[in-house]
Amino acid sequence: MSDKKNNNSIFCNHGPTLWQTNQSGLLANNRLAVKDVFAVKGERNSAGNPHWFKTDKPAQNTASSVNKLMTAGCNFIGFTHTDELAYSLEGNNTHYGAAQNPKLKGHACGGSSMGSAAAVAANLADIGLGTDTGGSIRIPASYCGLYGIRPSHNVIEKDGLIPLAPPFDTIGWLTQSAELLSDVGNVLLPNQAINNVDTLVICEPLFELVDPALQAPLGKLLEKTKPYFNHHIDFKLPKSNMLSELADTFRILQGHSIAKTHRDWLELPDQLSHFAPAIAARFKMALVLTEQEEQEALKIQHEWQTIVAKNLNKHSCLFLPTTPTTAPKLGADTSALRMQIITLSAIAGLSGSAQVHLPLADLANDHPYGFSLMMSHGNDKSLLTCVKHLAAHFKQDTPA
Repeated sequence: MSDKKNNNSIFCNHGPTLWQTNQSGLLANNRLAVKDVFAVKGERNSAGNPHWFKTDKPAQNTASSVNKLMTAGCNFIGFTHTDELAYSLEGNNTHYGAAQNPKLKGHACGGSSMGSAAAVAANLADIGLGTDTGGSIRIPASYCGLYGIRPSHNVIEKDGLIPLAPPFDTIGWLTQSAELLSDVGNVLLPNQAINNVDTLVICEPLFELVDPALQAPLGKLLEKTKPYFNHHIDFKLPKSNMLSELADTFRILQGHSIAKTHRDWLELPDQLSHFAPAIAARFKMALVLTEQEEQEALKIQHEWQTIVAKNLNKHSCLFLPTTPTTAPKLGADTSALRMQIITLSAIAGLSGSAQVHLPLADLANDHPYGFSLMMSHGNDKSLLTCVKHLAAHFKQDTPA
């Protein structure tokens, strides 16, 4: 009996099940759930949309990221549902439904890598492979109580991946443990120097962007984190309004890239009628963005790249909230929440940095929550090693 067949809100009906090419390797026998945007030779993808699936052609080759995981011994258990074309952070597909958060009944998983997150959180998979353009790994990780990484831009080959916005698309993954998160990194990431991360960088204004009820728990997490770093420094923002510009800057640059990538397809007659209204509206917005809007946004992106370069180096990481809230209830109106989330998630997106969510909060209401650590571009393995050690320290300090 296949887990896949009994969890139609998590797994797709198409694609291989219990497929294994190698029984040995670093990831031997780990169950792999794959977001339905990765190519597998001979298979079609839906990218969360039945119309896309009908017009898609079987892949000529398997994505190299999937191939590497299979060579390392993974057991491919199925494609997982995604928000349409991965253009949502909600975790709700109008065609295939919304996977309920396995860690919090009646609440959302977050998107767009919702199926991969739900599979891991429900212990139906050990590794959830997904993508993160605007937060699609980090938000589900926060909502579902998982470790999740958005790697540095372009450090993992993106062949065989259905794109959303190529300048921001990254291949990420979700796990229940920091150790496995790091092991997957050893398979997918290129060779990088692993540096000692001894400096914690703190940006106090970021704490004001989260729900007031979560500010005290985040403060406690910060105080618990500080002793594991020799140095603590402030993240200096040169302008007071810089945080308020983040979400709109990212919206414009992501949207403009989406329009460049998918315009011909999106402008076919009645094409947008095949999408949920909120996502169709996003595509319409993207299609009318101007070159001037892009140029203004690029200036702000450059400012953020400069700021991150000044504040972070190969021995330092930024402590930051991952999401402004815990998982919302299924069916809740999250339209306003979307831009609040992007304000936090855009820092890594605009700067090309690596970010990992750590599900280490202990909230009284049992809602999963935690925080992120972020390092500058190319320090992915240093970050994963730091996260692994920090998670072990947290575990040791937790009363039995």
